[in-house]
Amino acid sequence: MNQARRGRAATTLAATALLAACGGASGIGAGSNRILVALNVPTSADPYVAQIIGRGAQLAVAEANQKGGVSIAGRRYRLELRTYDDAGRPQQAAANVGAAIHDGAVAIVEDGIGATVSAPAGDAAGVPEIVIDNGDTGLMDPQSRPSLFRLGVANDAAASVLSMYLAGKTKSVAVLHDDSASGRDGGDQVKEALATGGATANPVIEVSAASPTIDTQIQQIAGSGAGAIVVWGSDTFTGRAVAAIRAAGVTTALFTGPAGESPAVRTVAGATATEGLRMVASRMTSESDASSFGQFEHRLAAAHLGPTDAGVKNAHGQEIRQPNDRDFFSYDAVNLIVAALKKTGSARPGSALIKAVASVHVPSANGDTRGFNPQNHEGVSDDDTYIAVIHDMQFQPVEDEPLSASLPDEDQILSDFH
Repeated sequence: MNQARRGRAATTLAATALLAACGGASGIGAGSNRILVALNVPTSADPYVAQIIGRGAQLAVAEANQKGGVSIAGRRYRLELRTYDDAGRPQQAAANVGAAIHDGAVAIVEDGIGATVSAPAGDAAGVPEIVIDNGDTGLMDPQSRPSLFRLGVANDAAASVLSMYLAGKTKSVAVLHDDSASGRDGGDQVKEALATGGATANPVIEVSAASPTIDTQIQQIAGSGAGAIVVWGSDTFTGRAVAAIRAAGVTTALFTGPAGESPAVRTVAGATATEGLRMVASRMTSESDASSFGQFEHRLAAAHLGPTDAGVKNAHGQEIRQPNDRDFFSYDAVNLIVAALKKTGSARPGSALIKAVASVHVPSANGDTRGFNPQNHEGVSDDDTYIAVIHDMQFQPVEDEPLSASLPDEDQILSDFH
């Protein structure tokens, strides 16, 4: 990938992961032999997002501690995680960053919903924030927000891939997005990318994520004559919108951003509404390594952090497994933080740590080499996104897009996982 562009072991791992997740790191300071990494996630508001961030980070911490911890300047440290619930509210997320800094965290791995507010505090304290879930294109700005980094799919990259795919199918697309910062940006990015591809976004409609119904908006879309509908927003919003559109009898082809793969979409909308739903996703395997991702999923399972039950069943009543294709971002994030600490030769935060995070590279859980582009602080390459489609409550790469067609299918029957 071009990084410039964008038994006993199991028991030990499980115990270490559990201890790490519980925190207990108050008082960590210069004389401590522990390093605290904070997780700032929507535990109570969006368990799926909280879990994909938590699982990967827990595994990275457990594996490091099983090897005796992290050696920095001749001294060994144990990693610890502490979870802060942002409740899906930007202000709470920003407040959590302040609390984590006060508690001695050297870095924060998060959903990113409050990152624009918390960035000044992170910069002043020398504490990097690595965003996993917020795709807002303007969020990454190394000049004004040097402490922010992203390991996830940015909206502009996702919109570009989706719009190129859509432009080959229809020239008129309706866009429905929620009122979150990422939802608004996603709508804007789709509109711009469609225009570049020779298609038109009309109408483009914003809906409050808390709105109980979207009947009026659906009628507007149905009367527009659009050949496709793009839904962009949180996974819960996406599920509600997909369900409402299909319940209204609208049969127009549906497309979503990266949130579309969340089990919450299938749970909320159901099998009939999500059948044929297409989405942008990040590839699971690297170009030259088809085995590392599967090994990562099995290490998660050995640590009692997987396999992940999607909570839905196919038409035969088989339970579906959710691939851990986003969990490895937080896994990589923790390993990048460790690599950066080693590079600075210090177990404490500071401006040197932020600079080091921007320059180090580590092997990714999916076989890539992971690092951040120092020019934009993005850690996922634009060309690592593909189009997937849901069939029988499972999602697989489509066959009518070049990159997607080249990717392997992932077995998502839970009982098949061994």
